[in-house]
Amino acid sequence: MRLEIAAAAMSSCLGPLITACAAFRAGLSRAGSSREFRYFPEGDNAPVPLVTCAIPEVTFGFSAAGRLAAILHETLMDFQGRVALRELGADTPLFLVLPDALAREFPMRAELREDAARRRDVLGEFVLRQTFDNLGMTWRGGWRFFTGGHVAFARALQAAREVLTARKVGACLVVAVDSLLSPPTLRQLALSRRLKTEDHPVGFIPGEAGVALLLRPATGRPDASAPSAVILQDVCVLESPEPERADGRDLAACVERVLPPGTPASEEPLLVSDHNGEQRRALEWGSLLQRLRMERPEWRLERSWFPALGFGETGVVSGALGVCVTLRGLQRGYARSRSGVVLSSEDRQAPRAAILLSSSKKEGRS
Repeated sequence: MRLEIAAAAMSSCLGPLITACAAFRAGLSRAGSSREFRYFPEGDNAPVPLVTCAIPEVTFGFSAAGRLAAILHETLMDFQGRVALRELGADTPLFLVLPDALAREFPMRAELREDAARRRDVLGEFVLRQTFDNLGMTWRGGWRFFTGGHVAFARALQAAREVLTARKVGACLVVAVDSLLSPPTLRQLALSRRLKTEDHPVGFIPGEAGVALLLRPATGRPDASAPSAVILQDVCVLESPEPERADGRDLAACVERVLPPGTPASEEPLLVSDHNGEQRRALEWGSLLQRLRMERPEWRLERSWFPALGFGETGVVSGALGVCVTLRGLQRGYARSRSGVVLSSEDRQAPRAAILLSSSKKEGRS
């Protein structure tokens, strides 16, 4: 089933949805020295501030689950500027994508360390209840939680498509929230040398963000006088038989699976990647381009977008940010394409994912 993105919202270091996507298009960044964390460069006994992409003021002083609740609150405040949450009834479930609390070094009870499902539900329920208490309302539509890495958001979109295709509900609110900026998380990332620093340039700048998407079944032909609708055409999540494989073949397979049969060879989509500066992702991205050039020689592959350049590494929200920047690019016409494919890869695991978005607009602006 084709789904329309009826509304979208964001909280990020670059601001809410419209402001942030405009800033990203302009190549702006708000990366700066962290006020909450310092690291020790190799061979140096003096700590120095770490460069991060933090949401201004909103999350300062918060950590762990409390930080996620602060981000979600800000995200839903942006969403309320488009759709009143109270108007979404019991037939609108909320699918919330969260990081694994264990992977983020959140404090937790001992028994939760061995129970991933219970750990997910405890974190999700705390974040949602705290957020809606702060909003002064109760969510009536029920909820479902997803945790994991970069591919978790694509799995939530698949689940939303399934319930909408079955006509069980009239709409779905899919939300993702993550932060890599809690001090325990940053300590663990610094020790594993995954962060981009002056003494270690191969790595990522940690960030945080939240995204909310309201999905409804796409009905009828779009009104030519109305703003161009952006459609979620397809989602592919592909498991690899070789978890450590990073030669681009799995991402290439995801791209081929989401493209509609009979797509003209010359109709090239915009590619939006979760490449964040790490060596493994760079290798996979380069290999993907090589494979696509072999399989589709008509594609020029000259323009790709990397949200991590503006927002930093945002974990489970990376795919959702990719959807947002693609959404605005298609709506405003500067994507220079009628479609976009958002690509996601796990860090050291098998799954790869692709999300295909399309617009009824035929021409883009420079």
